[in-house]
Amino acid sequence: MDKPLRPTPLPNFPAGGDKPGLGGIGRPDGNWPGLGGGNRPEGGNRPGQPFRPGGDNNLINIGEINLGNNGIINNRPGWVNIGGDKITNIRDNWGNQIGQLGGWHNRFPDRVEYWNRWGSGVRDRWHHHHHHHDWFRPGWWGRHHHHWCGWHYGYSFSNHSFDYWWTIPTFAACRSFFHWITPSSARWSEPIYYDYGSGGNVVYENNVVYINDQQVATADEFAQSAMQLATVPPPASEEEAAAAEWMALGTFAVSSAQEDVQPNRVLQLAVNRDGVVSGTLYNTQTDQADTVQGQVDQATQRVAFRIGESEDVVVETGLYNLTLQDVPILVHFGPEKTENWLLARLDASEEDADDS
Repeated sequence: MDKPLRPTPLPNFPAGGDKPGLGGIGRPDGNWPGLGGGNRPEGGNRPGQPFRPGGDNNLINIGEINLGNNGIINNRPGWVNIGGDKITNIRDNWGNQIGQLGGWHNRFPDRVEYWNRWGSGVRDRWHHHHHHHDWFRPGWWGRHHHHWCGWHYGYSFSNHSFDYWWTIPTFAACRSFFHWITPSSARWSEPIYYDYGSGGNVVYENNVVYINDQQVATADEFAQSAMQLATVPPPASEEEAAAAEWMALGTFAVSSAQEDVQPNRVLQLAVNRDGVVSGTLYNTQTDQADTVQGQVDQATQRVAFRIGESEDVVVETGLYNLTLQDVPILVHFGPEKTENWLLARLDASEEDADDS
């Protein structure tokens, strides 16, 4: 019971319904043992790992803590047996289309509008949009303990006020932030917008994945390559983890369908100079928090990340997508099932700032 089991076959989930491995959902009480779901008498605290709320200037003080206590997220699941040659082949096929994908969001404004209407539906009708309570504020962290991964943006909490982690980056800022991008990095010369589903540029057809009409992989291989990218080796030491610099990617409502205008999941993301992605997924219904960890692919601008201690769920999108208001994402439930979801960006609430 330490990690979710992948049902065979996967169930048909209703729109906006519960999915295994996403924010502790899938258990009757919504809580995973040891994941600080709010049902521990001591509020989730572990001996020797205290959290202390931030003090002046709304800084978040995590206290003395070893963040590397989620080892599952650093290990490739058993269903991922894809080899290096196949990964290279997928990246090469994908990379060959990069030049053709530039300006997609300008050339196909109807597709962008489709996702924008979805996001606007969430922001217009979701009662949490204008009042976030104290999500990811100093006091919130003290009440939501969970197994953090080795690479975690929490090491930078003392460097920024809590509202920094709600800010919107630009693609140009991301390019300047990553250490590997140079003026000759052709595949980073312009942003690539990844658009999932019929009419988009990442399409599933007859168990084959096409990017801009180029066959890149089977559906199974594509899911495995996403999990491979999202599975990041842990830092060699806590000192190495603490030295990483993090850029905020923002905070989003996670909507599983256009009809899901009252989502119960909220996601905060950040990225470091090496392209490692970190974050937190919070389920507002179960009061469950889970760590997020993944990576940016240097060759394709693809971003993939894992959730909590799930060995099945992996989410992917594009880095440029994560600089926008409405972010199309592809959610893999193991190799057998995928769904097109949306991240609807949220703004920090001034009212909540007063409450923290």
